[in-house]
Amino acid sequence: MVTVRIPAQIRRLYGAAAREQLQAADIAGLVRALDSRYPGMGERLMEPDGQVRRWVNIFVNGEDIRVANGPDTPLEPDDEVHIVPSVAGGAQ
Repeated sequence: MVTVRIPAQIRRLYGAAAREQLQAADIAGLVRALDSRYPGMGERLMEPDGQVRRWVNIFVNGEDIRVANGPDTPLEPDDEVHIVPSVAGGAQ
């Protein structure tokens, strides 16, 4: 099982837990599993073409999937995935 850490702003929308345990072979499969459990979450995380939305960052064991294989990044049992929304803004 892969552990997925879901940020509060997404958890609140779907009633998800802070940590979810799912089985998936890769990130795309993980997002499908999350969407199956929480309908609509997949659309929030991925573009229709299957790429991760630009304001969503996903890390596997601390490594950004954008520098790995994107949605095709493989997952192993006991991997930890963090979903982190981008933060915009700054000091005035």
